[in-house]
Amino acid sequence: MTLDKYRRTLATLDEQIIDLVSKRQAIAAEIGRIKHREAIPIHDEEQHAQVMGRVFDSAVEHKIDPVSVSRVFEILIAMSEERQHECAGEGNLP
Repeated sequence: MTLDKYRRTLATLDEQIIDLVSKRQAIAAEIGRIKHREAIPIHDEEQHAQVMGRVFDSAVEHKIDPVSVSRVFEILIAMSEERQHECAGEGNLP
């Protein structure tokens, strides 16, 4: 495969990642609505720990740097919590 083909493949994967992040944000919005309706705090330390443990283990299984994957998921979780705050009328997201 040529360099250009690899780059096009990466561009396609990047679009798929963005699509998945968008889907994750939509689910986070639904979770936020439920939490708001049921007066549940947005930040859930136990759930956070479970997600971080799961993605760390998955990264190890896939033989990719678990510390870097953990950093990515810290960002994704923060984005999800921001979206949940927005659904509770507490943020500025679109």
